[in-house]
Amino acid sequence: MLARAQLAAADLVFFHSNSHYLAGFLQQINPNLVDLQPFYQAGQPRSLSYQTMLDAVITAVTAGQNVVWACYGHPGIASWPPHEAIRQLKALGYRAKMEAGIGADACLYADLGIDPMAEGCQQFEASQFLFYQRTVEVSAYLLLWQVAIAGDFSLAKLESDKGYIEILVQHLQQWYPPSHQVILYEAADLPIWQPRAERIALVALPGATLNQITTLVIPPLRPKTVNSAMLDRLGVPANHPLRQQPAAT
Repeated sequence: MLARAQLAAADLVFFHSNSHYLAGFLQQINPNLVDLQPFYQAGQPRSLSYQTMLDAVITAVTAGQNVVWACYGHPGIASWPPHEAIRQLKALGYRAKMEAGIGADACLYADLGIDPMAEGCQQFEASQFLFYQRTVEVSAYLLLWQVAIAGDFSLAKLESDKGYIEILVQHLQQWYPPSHQVILYEAADLPIWQPRAERIALVALPGATLNQITTLVIPPLRPKTVNSAMLDRLGVPANHPLRQQPAAT
């Protein structure tokens, strides 16, 4: 209700979404809309698109307007411009605040029945997973966000590059066998839609349909291993359930 009230009270509502349903919903609350989606241009680095969005929002605020920037999902996840807008506006002396939203990660845990605290969960943006040295814990879940554009160093691609996906699969085979079952996940935009939870072998990933919202979910390869030395230091008794779990050999 707070978010709806803020939307209704705004002089201007900026938004961007790949779904026209969001525009229709916002139009019912406040007709003073500015769609930022056209700022994305094929072949143009996303960093330039983001800067143009940022400039438009900051210009409106500094002109004295009460502005809301409506983002799909959680506004602070995989989204640099909202964070930067808040930083810059605060530095200029304006009040700016981010309200939490329901992100794709929350939907993923619910739709796939995953408790990230049970087995553990690592998550990376897929390109960063390739660009930087990362250590994978195969007894935990591994989530790779924006897998369709994995390896895109130009920040200009909007669709999947099969060659880059093949490199990602080769990289992942340091830790997982080709036959390891993975999940292609996409949250449902509307309650009447169904989420995507397609299970395939890791080696089949280059031939799969990958969209901008596809997340690669890699389930644990093996059970967690108990740290017996640490249990000894903590004084865990021999009859404790932790002592019945697999230990390192």
